[in-house]
Amino acid sequence: MSAEELKLLDELFESCQYQDSLDMIEKLTDGRDSCEVKWRLARTVFFLSKQSTIDDEKEKLVREAFGHASAALDADGDNFGANKWYGAILSEKAALDGVTERIKQLENVQKHFQRAVALNGTSDPGIWHMLGQFNYKLSEVNWITRKLINSVAPNPPTASYAEALECFTKAETIKPGFYALNLLYLGKCHLALKQPGEAKAWLERAAAVEVRCEDDRICREEATELLRKL
Repeated sequence: MSAEELKLLDELFESCQYQDSLDMIEKLTDGRDSCEVKWRLARTVFFLSKQSTIDDEKEKLVREAFGHASAALDADGDNFGANKWYGAILSEKAALDGVTERIKQLENVQKHFQRAVALNGTSDPGIWHMLGQFNYKLSEVNWITRKLINSVAPNPPTASYAEALECFTKAETIKPGFYALNLLYLGKCHLALKQPGEAKAWLERAAAVEVRCEDDRICREEATELLRKL
């Protein structure tokens, strides 16, 4: 597959044209076995799962995406995109497999995110957002869940809201406004750190995003609700 075709796939993805992206990949006659195509296929199927409102279909697509991400990582374990999307989809797939499996995979998810950052952390905002969400969600667990994590995982990762904020800020610095949910999580981090003034500025931006996909809808609704409570 040519560099121009890969660029077009990325443009389709960034404009939320996930089905068009999938159709393009499925029509390929050359290069479908390459790592670069495999992780883009995983990414596309994963985001199609986000658009589904049917639980069984959503789960089927997540598991399919994980298969493609695993194949990409098998093809090239040092590929940035393969590590990035393997980590993201593994996290979602593990959640489908139950609380214990999700906990067991925390260290593995973090490992692939950190590997992706090492490979291309200076120019890709998405991996910083993913690491930020990982840190944020780990920070908000209650003490009961933390006790369970410590009992299940041999070396459980730890995180703080400040670390999450640092990741989301890094993502926004690399490419301002690249992803609606990054605006939302910047606001949520500031709320968690008891900084309502800074939170309001980000949440107002998040509440005003154009809705093009499910993540945009979630962003607007949650930001609007958080602003109402401020």
